[in-house]
Formats: sequence, structure tokens, C-alpha cells
Amino acid sequence: MNLGKYLRLVLTADAGVTALAEGRVYTEVLPQAGAVPAIVFTEVAADEDLALDGPTGARAARVQVDAWARTRADATALGRAVMLALSGHVGAAAGFEVLLALFVTERWDFDSETSLYRTSQDFEVWTAGEES
Repeated sequence: MNLGKYLRLVLTADAGVTALAEGRVYTEVLPQAGAVPAIVFTEVAADEDLALDGPTGARAARVQVDAWARTRADATALGRAVMLALSGHVGAAAGFEVLLALFVTERWDFDSETSLYRTSQDFEVWTAGEES
């Protein structure tokens, strides 16, 4: 298990997210002809946690989660569901552990090429375990 697989598992299992996105949770790219509302997440950066005596076994990753929809209201609602699912989240699966997911920031956008609205959120996710 890695962070991407774990996040997809959490988001597709969340009732609030599923009610809006119906399992449309993708890594890095929204499919060109994909249905919306949908979620796309990207691991933007990551660092190993270090102490004076070396690595602690924990890792901090910055993850961007984009909620795409045809209306601002739908993108905002899906973004809110993502925030409720991930902010403060702790959990584990298949030897991979999320120590804590912290909400960092949110911004909004309109993509004129696709005519879609986006609510974009950043999370800092602390992990440990397999593939961390």
C-alpha cells in the first residue's frame, strides 16, 4: 500500500464523497471524457522526518486534492465532503499508516478549456509503514 492507494481507498469509502463523486476518484489527471463531479489528487512533495539520530520512519507529504464539477456550487460541495473525509484523518490499511492528515489551504478556479469549476485543497499527510 502507498499513499495514493490509501487516499483512493479512504475517499471512495466515504459516504459523503461517494454521494457526490460516485467513485470518480483519480490520481493526477482527470480523464478527458470523464464524468463530473470527480476528484483528482496529486502528491506534490514529500520529506522524510529526521531526528538528530537519523530517520524516524515517518514521512510528511503535501497532497493537492481537486474537486471538479460543472458548477461552482457542486465543486464547493464536493470540496467540503473531501475536507470532512480527510481533515484530521488517522488510519491504517495493509501495513500503511496515516498518522495524521491536516488541512492546509483551499482555493477556487474555473478552467475555460473544459468549462469546469475546481475547488483545490492542500493537505499535509504524515505517514509511516510500508511504502511510506
